[in-house]
Amino acid sequence: MEENELSNSMNHNEKPCKDIAIEIPEDLIPEGLETTFRPEECIYKAPAALCDSNRASYTPRVISIGPFHHGSEKLMPMEIQKQRYLKEFCKRLRGKTKESLKVLWRTIKDLEDDIKRRYAADTFDFSKDQFVKMILFDAVFIFELFLKNEEDMRDDKRYQDDFIIGKPWLRAAIQRDLILLENQLPFFILEKLYRLAIDERKANYSSFLDLSCHYFEKYGMNKTKPGETKHYEALHFTDLVRHFLSFKHPKLESPDGKQIKNLYSATMLHQAGIKFKELPDECLLDIRAWKETENTVKKGELHMPPLEIDNSTECLFRNLMALEQCHYPREEVICRYVKLLDFLVDDKKDVDLLIENKVLVSRLGDSKAVAELINKLCLEIVEVTSGYDALSQLLNDYYESSWNKNKAYLVSVYFHNVWIGTGTVIGLIILAITVARFILSFFR
Repeated sequence: MEENELSNSMNHNEKPCKDIAIEIPEDLIPEGLETTFRPEECIYKAPAALCDSNRASYTPRVISIGPFHHGSEKLMPMEIQKQRYLKEFCKRLRGKTKESLKVLWRTIKDLEDDIKRRYAADTFDFSKDQFVKMILFDAVFIFELFLKNEEDMRDDKRYQDDFIIGKPWLRAAIQRDLILLENQLPFFILEKLYRLAIDERKANYSSFLDLSCHYFEKYGMNKTKPGETKHYEALHFTDLVRHFLSFKHPKLESPDGKQIKNLYSATMLHQAGIKFKELPDECLLDIRAWKETENTVKKGELHMPPLEIDNSTECLFRNLMALEQCHYPREEVICRYVKLLDFLVDDKKDVDLLIENKVLVSRLGDSKAVAELINKLCLEIVEVTSGYDALSQLLNDYYESSWNKNKAYLVSVYFHNVWIGTGTVIGLIILAITVARFILSFFR
């Protein structure tokens, strides 16, 4: 009975479904729309949810690179400078100027579709050859800027009158714009064009990867060791800077598969006896705590490479985190690091403690501003994987141990400086002698 009713019900619903399918217009779903990401795609517009927090951090201030901000009225003055740099770069070309430029143009033209596929955009509003021209001018500008930067390191008076190199504020602004996720050229086309244009065998010319590493050395606050970037295939400059900071990151795993949702703040951990120690000259994400199987870190110590916070820090981390959210699902190592900082820093007291222990270096001058900056960075960031759950669990367990709390309290009250500590020891000795005499008096 029930089977017949079910069968009748299915037959009854079958005809309307067919009718609906027949009535769908053929052009409702256009051809060519993809339901998956292109594997080459690596340059994105920052997600709208992240932009709500601070759109300015993702927007170039002085120069556009690539198609997303090309033609912006406020960035037009630098287009003239791109033409000037092209003229100066022609002096460096390995062949005759016109022939060399034709080679560069044809190379971009041949790879135009491949270049466009690197951008997360459905359409490009460019007239014939306008896209090729944009890539050529932007690439040559970057080459000339990087080469001048290299030459300025050897002779700081050579370009003191240069429109960019001679103006520290503009130089810094351009460097900031060149790390923005929306303001990129694919690294592969930059390397290819550079090799065609420049004879790298000449003593004064480095490879394009070396030039890039030198130019963005500031963002490699904890420098990569020789060879650790040499064979890295960067997607673009934002990706290269991410590599600087994360080449030695913790494994993306949690203890027993459990994700830690909270961690006690730096001051609370300090009250339980945790000591924060500076770990200089290491990858920023290489944070170390004690392990039962190793003796490299004493129990109760947390070693962290110092993080320098200045006016460019928010822009830097926001763009690296946006790249991870778009391109590195389940590999969000920078996001996890910032989340750890967010756990450790609740207010200015936590910042002051970390500055005192040289784990943070603030160029902002206001600990409250540093705390607010760190706390805002994680807004709208989706957490998928973890790299510091095991570390967080270790710190939480240490804090929740009553023995550690009591020991830390005694040390902070009775031994926090040499005079009080000495007085405490003398007092204990006198107390011990008094008690011993009192006991001995009963045996006389």
